[in-house]
Amino acid sequence: MVEELDPTKYHVLTPKMKKLLIIAGAVLLLVVVPILSYFYYQAAINRPSQNPNEIRVSIPSGSGLSGIAGLLYERDLLNSEFLFKLYVMLNKLDKNIQAGVYVIPAGTSIVQLADILQYGTDDTSVTFIEGWRVEEYARLANEKLTELNYEDFVVMAKQYEGYLFPDTYFVNNEIKTKELIELLRSTFDRKTVDVLTPEVLSGLNMTKEEVVIFASIVEREVSKEEDRPIVAGVLIKRWRNGEILGADATTQYSLAAVKFGCDTEDNSICPSDDQARDINWWPNPVSFTNEDIAFANPYNTRAVAGLPPAPISNPSLSSISAVVDFKDTEYLYYLTDSEGTTYYATTLPEHELNVARYLR
Repeated sequence: MVEELDPTKYHVLTPKMKKLLIIAGAVLLLVVVPILSYFYYQAAINRPSQNPNEIRVSIPSGSGLSGIAGLLYERDLLNSEFLFKLYVMLNKLDKNIQAGVYVIPAGTSIVQLADILQYGTDDTSVTFIEGWRVEEYARLANEKLTELNYEDFVVMAKQYEGYLFPDTYFVNNEIKTKELIELLRSTFDRKTVDVLTPEVLSGLNMTKEEVVIFASIVEREVSKEEDRPIVAGVLIKRWRNGEILGADATTQYSLAAVKFGCDTEDNSICPSDDQARDINWWPNPVSFTNEDIAFANPYNTRAVAGLPPAPISNPSLSSISAVVDFKDTEYLYYLTDSEGTTYYATTLPEHELNVARYLR
């Protein structure tokens, strides 16, 4: 028979002591830990950020909470993405965050930052349309923003054609040309970082520049999202086969400024601001003459083989994705009618029949 140990002589837990320990543990978990967590949480959300400088930050239209938190964290405006999202969700503030450009003071806490983002700004809304060229961006910026000069914008932005992301921006009315261009470029980088990866480009056997050039053409050639991967596939097939791309949009691009006496290889301030207000930058291809089609300009893929030397427009993410995920079909030809409907063909006679039916 085993002798029972005397709890007064040995460290033996009696049933009563076990019960007390369980109760103590429960109190610790249910009372003490939450209290400590609460005080830690309050301290953390009210702790100043590590950023020592005032920072201007743009919250794009349509940004989700995770995207906003990531953007703020990247700019060193948050000590913790998780705590910012938690605070905003617990206080049901996510629906009230306003798009716009904000000037965030140095050392702003999570609570202060969330409060700032609730009230929006008095900034100007500027919407750059998918498929616009730099001159069209410049014309709108000049009309909407106090400090933006048409010619200055064109001179500084022309080299970035294709990389100025089309979107609605909320910017200070006195934003400088360089700042606006940098905002458009950084938005492009942020929007495409998960699309134009080195692995994707390697798989396509294309450079980033080639993808963007194709996307800028696709953007102008077709308007419906479902058509873009198909048209991208047709154009890429022609390019890889060494054939002329034959994209009307490239002819439009090459002709528009030339009709105003500008050299398209160096037309950074031509046409002038006054002329640009009246230009139809994308003339209807039905109006093309044989001379227009044969115009020997490096951007005109109806006459010159290969890709244009640079993008012809600033494409949407949809068109960039369409090039990345292009569809390899049996089609060799396509056309789009005045209603935006695209018709495909596998042979030249079939394509010519579509032209007769839908473009004349």
